[in-house]
Order: sequence, then structure tokens, then C-alpha cells
Amino acid sequence: MSHFRRTLFPIAALVLAALACTTASRLFQPEQGVAPGAAPEPTATFLPAEAAPTEVRRLAEIPTPTPFHVEGEDDVRSALDLTKPDHIDYFDNPPAWFDYDTPGRAAYRVEDGHLYGKDYEPEPTFSWWSNTDRQSGNVYAEVSATNGDCVDKDAVGMVIRVDREKGAGGYALELACDGHFRFVNHVQGKGAYELIDWTFSDVINTGEGATNRLGIWGYMGKFEVFVNGVKVGEFLDKDYTQTYGTFALYVKAERTYDLEATFDDFAFWHIPFLP
Repeated sequence: MSHFRRTLFPIAALVLAALACTTASRLFQPEQGVAPGAAPEPTATFLPAEAAPTEVRRLAEIPTPTPFHVEGEDDVRSALDLTKPDHIDYFDNPPAWFDYDTPGRAAYRVEDGHLYGKDYEPEPTFSWWSNTDRQSGNVYAEVSATNGDCVDKDAVGMVIRVDREKGAGGYALELACDGHFRFVNHVQGKGAYELIDWTFSDVINTGEGATNRLGIWGYMGKFEVFVNGVKVGEFLDKDYTQTYGTFALYVKAERTYDLEATFDDFAFWHIPFLP
């Protein structure tokens, strides 16, 4: 046997002994982090996280301009769904209302979510207004009006059944600065005829800066008028001829030059046929 082989055997023996010791050490060495004789901790299982629920997006429901209080079935408005007008106007579309500025008469414009009106001179006979092209016949309509620097019978008004072609005529509710109201028939070319004369009501907010909600219920020749949700008067026009038309809003000065007022939250409901 050569010297090389005699040298190889002792080296091989040493390698085999080292491997045997390493294997024995692994067999009797406890797992890392586990005390000898204790059961190993269960292995954590990672499951995929549940997907977060998808958020449902919806357009916000537009609130009714003002809260309503209906006094039972005797209130004519009980036939309407007052939470859902057939048309609502927040005065955010200027072309929807007739705007002009005529010296000596009046000026109207839609701006910043309001209709601004000005009556330049006191006029006992005629009223100068702004009308919209929306139409209805049997209808309940409402608008909020805020007084300017007014006194006495300086007034604001809302009209229904205005002749669309001529922009004239119609039935109007007027509220005066001093807490009176009246119901008027505007006859084309002839002026205004009082159907209900000036009548005081304590539900009307008075004076400069006061805001009131005007309401007119008109079914054929029967009319009921409301202020701030409260019925203040009614009238039966047996000879009515105006059955359909647009709407108008106006400022009417009795004593104050350049009388101003603003309007907001106009809405109306079509009245269904009442047998």
C-alpha cells in the first residue's frame, strides 16, 4: 500500500466521525424557541384579508325648501306630496327668469342663488315683475321673499297663471312690510283688482330684512293663500278666465324709491284632478 493510501484512511475516519457527531447533535437539540419537552407553538396561518365593502355613492337628495305642517285632511295641500315638488328652482340658472333694467320702472336679475328685484318708483296701478317660462294650471306654488328697506305697504308678490306670450295677467299674493297681505287679480292692460283687500296677519314677519314664505293654491276658480305654511285667506272666483300660465315674482313700492327685495327657493306642485 502506498504512502498516499495510508494517509487517506485516517483522514476519512476523522471525517466520518465528525459527521456522526453533527447528526447526533441535531437529533438531540431542541427546536429554537421551544423549551425541551414542550410542544411546539402552532404555526401561524395567514389567510387573505377580506376585501373592504365597496362604498355606495349616491346623489344627495335635495331637501324641501321649508318644512311643511299640514292641518289634517281639511288642508287642501294634504292631496300633494309636499316633500317632492314637481319643479324646484334655487335660482342658480339665470336664463330661467326674465332679467332687465328699465329706468323708472324696475330691474331684475338672478345672481348668487337669488332673484334680485328693484322697483324704482312707487306705482299705484301697475306692477313690474320677472317671470319664468315654466307653466302650470291647477297648481300650488311657493317662494321665499326677503324684504329690503321697506315701510308700510311696500310689498313683495308672487303670481300664478301669467300669460306666457304677453308676460301679463295672473293671480297674485302680496305681502306688505307692515304685516298685511292681499290677493289680487292682475288683468292685462287694466291693472290690479283686489279679490281680498289688505288684511293683517300675525304670521307675517315684518320690517326690513324679514323673510316670509308665500304660497298660492289655485284649482280652477278656487284659491287659498298661505304665509309661512299657514292658511291666511281664500277666494272663489266664479268668473275666472285664466286657467293656465307661467309664474312671476315682483317688488312693489308704495312709498319707497328704489325698493329692493330678494327671492329664493321657488317650487310648485301640479294639483291632480279632485272629483
